[in-house]
Amino acid sequence: MEKRASKGLSLSAYYEISKQLDDYSGPYGTQDFFNRQNEWALTAYNQPQRLQLSYSYELPLGSNKPFLTYSDWRHYVLDGWSVSGTAAVNAGTPIALHPEFNNTGGVISALNVNTVPGVSPEVSNPGPSLWFNPVAFEQPADFTMGNASRTNPTLRNPGAQDYDLSLSKRISLGAERAVEFNAAGFNFLNHANWNEPDPVIGPPSAPNVNAGHIIGSRGGRVIQMGLRFSF
Repeated sequence: MEKRASKGLSLSAYYEISKQLDDYSGPYGTQDFFNRQNEWALTAYNQPQRLQLSYSYELPLGSNKPFLTYSDWRHYVLDGWSVSGTAAVNAGTPIALHPEFNNTGGVISALNVNTVPGVSPEVSNPGPSLWFNPVAFEQPADFTMGNASRTNPTLRNPGAQDYDLSLSKRISLGAERAVEFNAAGFNFLNHANWNEPDPVIGPPSAPNVNAGHIIGSRGGRVIQMGLRFSF
């Protein structure tokens, strides 16, 4: 959806909903080369929902604008202000679980985990302390393939959000010269996106205590300012 510039405002929005499957996207490799149907699963990088928004707005202040139309020295302060920004919200990619040890003697390069019958992989309130239930999966027995799919059909990594904002002012110094001030805030809401949960499933004899836990986050507010002279 796109709104062309009118009254100083332009807007562009993009929304996508999708489900993509394949038998090759990894992320660790292929377990069963002899039956590719067993590799059929959600694409490792598929984001089922994506929303992107961009906008630009010339503030209605100053000369030839609806508000504060001063013609004295004040118009130098009020003229030429505009705000623009982007927003992106993405759902998480499928979680790809894998065993802590590959006890196949090198016969299988990318081993999947086993699912435990009757145990739900989901938790009631997923968060950094526990994003999924690792007890629902187990390390395959030695020299056997895992019966779970490459990517889990229901478990997703945390989604991501990013919001950028820019405020600028243009001061015309004649027909061919201008000074432009710009202040930009990247992730100006300072929204932290969680890292992916630990997907490694260990055996009972050497369990991975961090399985299903999220350690840390990424993202932080960055502010920069600039001044440009055009001639």
